[in-house]
Amino acid sequence: MSIEGKPKKDKWLDGHPILCYWDKEICAAFGIDPKNLAEACDSDSNFGETDFEGLLPHPVPIHGVLGDSHGSLYGQGCLQPGMIKATYGTGSSIMMNIGQQPVLSTHGVVTSLAWKIGGKVDYVLEGNLNYTGAVITWLKDSLKLIQSPGETEALAKEALKEDSLYLVPAFTGLGAPYWDSHATAAAIGMTRTTGKAEFVRAAVECIAYQIAEIIEAMSEDAGITVNELRVDGGPTKNAYLMQFQSDIAATAVQIPDAEELSGIGAAYACGIALGLWDESIFTKLKRVKYEPQMDVAMRAQKYKGWKEAVGKVLTKA
Repeated sequence: MSIEGKPKKDKWLDGHPILCYWDKEICAAFGIDPKNLAEACDSDSNFGETDFEGLLPHPVPIHGVLGDSHGSLYGQGCLQPGMIKATYGTGSSIMMNIGQQPVLSTHGVVTSLAWKIGGKVDYVLEGNLNYTGAVITWLKDSLKLIQSPGETEALAKEALKEDSLYLVPAFTGLGAPYWDSHATAAAIGMTRTTGKAEFVRAAVECIAYQIAEIIEAMSEDAGITVNELRVDGGPTKNAYLMQFQSDIAATAVQIPDAEELSGIGAAYACGIALGLWDESIFTKLKRVKYEPQMDVAMRAQKYKGWKEAVGKVLTKA
């Protein structure tokens, strides 16, 4: 969707109501008449009622409609510019709230709408990764190195600290911030000390490296230093991964005591619209927090090694 007209900068920042509509140029490219598309409504509009085909005793209003990753951002309480979340799934979606004025990325991520709630539009910078949790599935199903994802934490901790292996999981190319569909996966830096534990650790760490790169890109685009990353998804149960994520991104990592943040976000939007609660609801989730512990020089060395490893698989100049 697009923003109707070109409001002055102060109107973006003052939160004046802005009309959203389907982008006419994009619709024309696909031969679609915008009049045939659903009305573009606020995320907390009243979209109707449902009793879930008789499951509920009476119809309830639908007052919160958000996309999967957008719902997670809202459920995590990332309501202010600079607040950022990462969802760890098969792939990963990383989003940073950039407020009411869009920022066009020059560092390989994309700009999109977060939501329009309470008459106010918020924008995000977004980066998507093809292989994060799927790397662990690959270890289990294809390489047979593990029998369950839960084994990776202990194996990563067992690995020799001096081993220099990097795994670049470009099995279907690389997503943000490189967007290189022709890049291929590689294990780089293998030595005689590289064994099962070291390979598993490299697979776990490549998840954190990829997310750290996107955080770095968003920080540069928005001109905002990231001090905290809010995370959700199954792989966040891996304590080694979460500590390494905090170390390599050089930021605190917070994990809520709930898993379905996308659904929670839509529910929060609905409840606030109906006046059932206010924004204090975002403080109700309990969180586990990780802080950076890695030596600054060690972090720089490891991150440099990752960048060099990625450089070896890129096909774009």
